Amino acid sequence: MKDVFAQLQKQIDSVGHEMDRRKIAFDVTSVDDINSHAPSGPGIYWVETTMPKDKLASAISALTGRKRETRKKKPDGVGFIEQNGDVFYVVYSGTEDNIRKRLRQHLFNEGSSTIVKLGCVITQAPFSDFKWRIAFFEIESYEIRYALEAWWRLKIGWPAFCRR
Repeated sequence: MKDVFAQLQKQIDSVGHEMDRRKIAFDVTSVDDINSHAPSGPGIYWVETTMPKDKLASAISALTGRKRETRKKKPDGVGFIEQNGDVFYVVYSGTEDNIRKRLRQHLFNEGSSTIVKLGCVITQAPFSDFKWRIAFFEIESYEIRYALEAWWRLKIGWPAFCRR
């Protein structure tokens, strides 16, 4: 059985790297960008920005009225994704049945206040003072999406705003 798991791990690594190379990315400045480019089907998504983590947490807290925490404890794998200078970095990643709807929740604070989300409104200051980009990879299978999301966080890096 040990050989079967080793073989499976090798396959997940291969598919994960291929997914990371083939994910589709686009800049976001409005809801129309999400509606035009993000699929309404299932997959994995990544939210990238040039906004520093501390400013982002503070701005989300001010907008939502709730303190926005980041993960403090170092996760397994390669660790946290950190911003290097003022370049894009991944602040959030996830998997969802409707990528478009989920991205609107994260970047335009749509949906109920009880939904766990990033909680930005990137068309308003201070969020609008920075650049935003989305990447996604469409995957139908629930099990494969979650396996590859976990692989990505362990092998590529853990976004600070992803708590679990």
